[in-house]
Amino acid sequence: MPTFRYIAQTPEGREVRGTVEASTRLEATDAVRRQGYWLLELYAEPEPVTPVRAAHQSVWQPLFGGVPLKTLALFFRQFAAMLGAGVPIYQALETLGNTRGGNPKLRRALTDIRNAILAGERLADAFDRHSAIFPPIARAMIRVGETSGALEQTLRQIATYLENELELRRLISRVTFYPKLVLFFAILIPGLIPALITMVGAPGGAPVGETLTRIGWTYAKILLTVFAIWASFRLAMQAHGFRYGWGLLTVSLPWIGFTVRQLALARFARALSALYGAGLPLSQAIRYAADATSNEYLRSRIQPAGAKLEAGYGIADTFASTGVFPPMVMDMVATGENTGELGFMMDKVAEYYEEEGKLRSHQAGHILGVAVYLGVAIYVAIIVIQYYTGYFNAIFGAAGQP
Repeated sequence: MPTFRYIAQTPEGREVRGTVEASTRLEATDAVRRQGYWLLELYAEPEPVTPVRAAHQSVWQPLFGGVPLKTLALFFRQFAAMLGAGVPIYQALETLGNTRGGNPKLRRALTDIRNAILAGERLADAFDRHSAIFPPIARAMIRVGETSGALEQTLRQIATYLENELELRRLISRVTFYPKLVLFFAILIPGLIPALITMVGAPGGAPVGETLTRIGWTYAKILLTVFAIWASFRLAMQAHGFRYGWGLLTVSLPWIGFTVRQLALARFARALSALYGAGLPLSQAIRYAADATSNEYLRSRIQPAGAKLEAGYGIADTFASTGVFPPMVMDMVATGENTGELGFMMDKVAEYYEEEGKLRSHQAGHILGVAVYLGVAIYVAIIVIQYYTGYFNAIFGAAGQP
C-alpha cells in the first residue's frame, strides 16, 4: 500500500509531520483529517525501486515507452475541445481513455490520471506521474494552466506546439526519405542477387528452400544488427556525457551542423513562446524551453540563463551570455524586452528559423541523396567487378589445365 508523507497543523497552531498508509490520495487526506489536523501538504513517497522496476525505467521506457507525437497532439486538441464544451475533466479523460483504436499506453495513462483526479489529486501532479509519455513542456504548461484557471487555453497552446514540432519532424523525414530508400535497397539487393544466381545457375540448381532459408537468415542478421545499433544508441543517450558529446558533434558538422542548430533554436523559441504565453515565469520558461532543443550541448548553454534572470540580469544580456544566439535574434529579443512582446518576438524567431531550416534541410537532403547514390553505385560496381574477375579467372584457369 502506498505511503503518504504529510505536513499538518493542530487546532492549537502547532505544525506536525508524519506518514500515513492509504490506497489513494483521498483516503490519505481523510486519515489525516480524522486525527483532528488541518492538512497543509501531502505527497506520496517514491515506490521502492525493485530490479524489475529499475529495468523497466532504464531499458524498456527509453526504447518503447513513448507515445507518437501525432497521438499526443490529437489528444490535447480533443481534451481542450471537450473542456471548452463544458465536459468535466474526469469525464473527458474517461471518454478519451476509452477511445477504440487509440494508443494503449496513452489509454492506460489517461485511466490512471482520471482515477487520480477522482481521488482528489491535482491534474498537474497526475500528469507528472507519466513523465515517459508526456514531455516536460506539456506538464509544465498544464501546471500553469491549472493554477491560473486557463486550462482550456493552455491545452490548445500545447496542441499547437506539438503540431508545429510534428511538422518539423515530418519535414526532416521527407527530405531524408530518398537517401534512406537508396540505402535500404543497397543493403537488400547485394545479398539477394548472389543467392538467386546460385539457385538458378549452380549445376542442377540449388534447392529453393535452402536458398530462401539462407536469404532469410542473412537479412535476419542484418535486422538484428540494425536493431542492436539503434537500441545501444537510445540507451547510451540516457547518459549525460554521451548526450553532450553527441549534441556537440551534431552542431559542429560542416553544413549539417548549422542546420541542426537552426532547427534546435526554432524549437527553443517556439517552446519559450508557448510557455511564456501560458503564464510561466520567464526564468522557468527558459529552463523548460531549453529541453525542447533536443540537443544536450545547446541545452546546457541555454539553461543557466534562467538563474541569471533571477539574479537580476536583463533579458537581452542573459540571452547574449549563452553564446548560441546570433546577432539577429539578440536584436529581436531586445526589441521584445523593450516593448513587452517577448512571446510574439519568439514566435517570429521560430518562424524565421523554421523557414531557414526547411530550405537548408531540402538542400542537405538532395546532397545526402546524391552522396548515398554515388556510394551505392561504387559499392555495386565493386561487387560486379569482383564477380566477373572471379568468373573469368575460373574460365582462364580451366582453359590452362592440360
